[in-house]
Amino acid sequence: MPTEIHPSAVVHTDARIGNECRIGPFCCIGPNVEIGEGARLHSHVVIDGWTRIGAYCRIFPFASVGVQSQDLKFRDGSVTYTTVGDHTIIREHVTVHSGTEHGTTTSVGSHCALLALSHVGHNCSVGDHVVLSHGSTLGGHVTIEDFCNLGGLSAVHQFCRVGENAMVAGMARLVQDVLPFTIAEGAPAVMRSVNRIGMSRRGISADDIHTVHRAYRMLVQKRTRLEDSVERLGIEFPNHPLVRKLTDFIPLSTRGLARPPSKDLG
Repeated sequence: MPTEIHPSAVVHTDARIGNECRIGPFCCIGPNVEIGEGARLHSHVVIDGWTRIGAYCRIFPFASVGVQSQDLKFRDGSVTYTTVGDHTIIREHVTVHSGTEHGTTTSVGSHCALLALSHVGHNCSVGDHVVLSHGSTLGGHVTIEDFCNLGGLSAVHQFCRVGENAMVAGMARLVQDVLPFTIAEGAPAVMRSVNRIGMSRRGISADDIHTVHRAYRMLVQKRTRLEDSVERLGIEFPNHPLVRKLTDFIPLSTRGLARPPSKDLG
């Protein structure tokens, strides 16, 4: 099927449009945009800046991707980038902003679902298979690792990191980092338990989930120094790949872990 561009769409002659794309009514595509094959833009979509959209993405009405950062530190003339992987769905009124500093990038991975009214701020890094539910918001420089799920109306503070396969509950206010394979909830949000259902859906075995739960409890209990817990895990589970993901995550944390009170351990 050849590429179809609706007569009312405004597509710059320098934009690169892949094969078998469908660009609907009243879309606006800037000169430095590249759209991969098989992508579909339903209508009223704006894609601007130095932006690459992967193959077979679906972008719904009134979404805006790659436009200038809202960061007041942005300087006119800066060249910044936005990338979206393959097979990602971007629903109505989603905003994905470009980087702020010259040469920097905002990235969204493949097989993601950015649901209506969600926002990806400047310089964020969003992994693969991530779901941002309705109205969820990422501040600038946030990192969301693979297979994460953010609930509706949740908000993630600038520079926070959410580990692989973690879940942030709806309406949570996250101001610190969340370990992989855990669930964070509250305002401010803290880790409440292990994301057993999310891990199981990925095909992670019950034994591995149990091991991660043991490691999680050791890491979040406040009566023990975090460094001591990491050392103990290295002795008890020296070669366990999921435990290693937990312990490797900790040095990457700049805002501290969202650890719960010990009495609330799940």
